[in-house]
Amino acid sequence: MKVFMTGATGNIGSLVIQELVTKGIEVWGLTRSQRSADKLKQMGGIPVMGTLENLSVLKEMAKKVDAILHLGFVNDFAHFDEASRIDAEAITAMGEVLKGTDKPLIVTAGTAGLDPNHILTENDKGFEGVEKVMPRRSEFLVRQLVDEGVNANVVRLAPSVHGNGGYGIISLVIMQSQKNESVTYFGDGQNRWNAIHREDASNLFVKALDYTLKDDHPLHVFNAVAEGQIKTIKIAEVIADKLNLPLQSKTALNFSNLTNEEAFDVNNLFGLDIPASSTLTQSELDWRPTHIDLLNDLKHNL
Repeated sequence: MKVFMTGATGNIGSLVIQELVTKGIEVWGLTRSQRSADKLKQMGGIPVMGTLENLSVLKEMAKKVDAILHLGFVNDFAHFDEASRIDAEAITAMGEVLKGTDKPLIVTAGTAGLDPNHILTENDKGFEGVEKVMPRRSEFLVRQLVDEGVNANVVRLAPSVHGNGGYGIISLVIMQSQKNESVTYFGDGQNRWNAIHREDASNLFVKALDYTLKDDHPLHVFNAVAEGQIKTIKIAEVIADKLNLPLQSKTALNFSNLTNEEAFDVNNLFGLDIPASSTLTQSELDWRPTHIDLLNDLKHNL
């Protein structure tokens, strides 16, 4: 079996590729540099030189392989709209090639911001009109491709993918806290976040690949969430304790009163109530998160 991966040498992708190679799968990975190509080879993968903007390369690989795992994304929050455009064009290009086939396309999205103040399940599509205002289009493109008969699927990653010294968007909270010399939370800090360890996330991608290769699979949306309702005050307290910084509360955010720019501003995400559930994902994929939780990861490794 042949699989094409974007983001193959990234935080999660590097773990996914190792698990796939162990299973005897031939993995082709998109790489931007010789350094990344060498890293990919060491993990047992086959480098494909190019970037997410090389649509002809993406299309050619979509023709060659049996499945695609799209984990790549230009992680530039200063130019998020542009990064989202590149992501959307890459998904569209690969999806077009897969029309008329049963080859699975698994795309990466996120849980944050889809439906604040509600526990986000796999069946939830987000608040009314979300597809018109959310910068990252990946999940909405998957739904469109499914309607067009493509075996398209989406893994929604928690905003905090932690492990190996990283904490996802929480790392930005930590950096801002160090800069401001205080740890800021919003209101009383009772708003909830969700998180997942990178090794649990990588295993979910592999399980999702196995699942989507089946002739009939009812679920096309998977929530990569190990903990769905962590109160942000708890996160802030651990960060403050580890960095020896004071806590500071800001005015609570009312999502319905925010502009589109404010709602999806990374600096405001920590103030949103974004709980999520992975009950259906765990049931359908026979997947269980087993690694250290976010608070203990921060306590022991920050």
